[in-house]
Amino acid sequence: MMRSAGKVSLAVLVSRVLGLVRDQVFAFCFGASQLNDAFQVAFRIPNMLRDLFAEGALSSAFVTVFTRKKAREGNESAWALARLMITIQYVVLGALVILGVLFARPLVALIAHGYVDQPEKFELTVLLTRILFPFILLVGMAALAMGILNTYGRFGLPASASSFFNVGSIVVGLGLALIYDRNFGEVAMICMAIGSVAGGALQWLVQVPTLRRLGFAYRPKWDLRDPGVRDIGRLMAPAIIGVSAVQVNVFINTVFASYLQTGSMVWLAYAFRLIQLPIGMFGVAISTVSLPGLAVDASLFDRVAFRERLERALRLNAAFCIPSAFGLALLSTPLIAVLFQHRRFNAYATEHTASVLIAYALGLIGYASTKVLAPAFYALDRTMTPMCVSLGSIVLTICLNLFFITKTDLGAAGLALTTSLTALLGSGILLAVLSRFLGGMSIETWKAFGKMIVSALVMSGVVYVTLFLHVWFGVNDSFLGDLSRVMVGVGTGGLVYTGMARWLKLDEVLEVERSLLRKLGWNRASEQN
Repeated sequence: MMRSAGKVSLAVLVSRVLGLVRDQVFAFCFGASQLNDAFQVAFRIPNMLRDLFAEGALSSAFVTVFTRKKAREGNESAWALARLMITIQYVVLGALVILGVLFARPLVALIAHGYVDQPEKFELTVLLTRILFPFILLVGMAALAMGILNTYGRFGLPASASSFFNVGSIVVGLGLALIYDRNFGEVAMICMAIGSVAGGALQWLVQVPTLRRLGFAYRPKWDLRDPGVRDIGRLMAPAIIGVSAVQVNVFINTVFASYLQTGSMVWLAYAFRLIQLPIGMFGVAISTVSLPGLAVDASLFDRVAFRERLERALRLNAAFCIPSAFGLALLSTPLIAVLFQHRRFNAYATEHTASVLIAYALGLIGYASTKVLAPAFYALDRTMTPMCVSLGSIVLTICLNLFFITKTDLGAAGLALTTSLTALLGSGILLAVLSRFLGGMSIETWKAFGKMIVSALVMSGVVYVTLFLHVWFGVNDSFLGDLSRVMVGVGTGGLVYTGMARWLKLDEVLEVERSLLRKLGWNRASEQN
């Protein structure tokens, strides 16, 4: 698991870094402006539907059923199911794209109602939404291809596919913008939207050659009565409700944010981009490599192996997400300044984005753990629990948003804090239910969690001292000063956390350290325990 997760983590790291570059391009060219706000809403609409139908419920259900069919009936039967699902996805997502283009205006009015009173902003958002809607079909096909490749033990390329999206969207979008609108006005933003669609196509097409090498050849096939399709539909039905509840929460936050000051959408998007880095590197990576194994354990009714695999995944996830949360919160302001505070993205935008990042960081372990826990329920064919937890989060999101927006001055940070609190509560409930079903988590796992928290607290204290020393020595708030804070803070924090892991014998961190040392050719790592 660690070896495969390492490959996926590296691929996700590259993808997330390229995603940051993409956001930096937007921040540099458009700042936290009305144009950028419009793009964030327009891109969020097809993105929500992608999570709902493509990379969310369908992907988890498909991997579970495809793995079972391959193990029990052989490759040809599994390939037949894949052909069926690709055809069905073409039809369903193609119809969604057509409907989205036709009804973009009422969709934007629904999800960003605060824009209705701002005609210029509203019309641009509608236009960008129409341009971006084909993205859902392209990335849906990419997600299905990724699921197939993962079941055959191919993790690196599928995880790298989103890197091609970022590269394609930057190269095509920025290239068109430099040709047609070097002042980076409305036309340039339209070019960036076209670039995002081109990136989605590249994300899918780059996986096709590997599918062919595995022996897959697509032939249109349509049979809604196929047992495999029915199994996927049965798993998807409650999963869609569960995932849709998450998307309803995104919708609620977007509606609230549309009434806040200009730039709020951008602050929320850029802060969450940084939170997605550890979520993708650890939560998504570990979930990706553990789901096929969990599905096999569940199909063989091996509860002991299932629990051991799940605990291993949770410990690996927490070992790196917990210190990441502390680090992102402590270094929020200099980190945002280094990454985004250039040209049109000013210090005011940095301040607000940093406050949103702190609020998001509080729930990081909740977001990442859900990425591991929810697929475990799908593998066990117990999809009702994640569905009920997600539905309950809708009520909590509305109540907390109303409280933070009307009773406090937190603004966009209040919306981020709501997201964090619901993520923590939801993941806690999922863990409690799953733990009870599996007969309880081992004492070793709970001890490991305690060691991680202690190590992260000590790390945070040392990082705080480095920030204080920068102030004491009179280091200013220039780009170089902020870069120094980030580099010294990350470097010192990493060394302290690793040192604490050694002292407390935190196995997950030590095994990763030994693996990295072996990759670097230092065999003395085996002498250290």
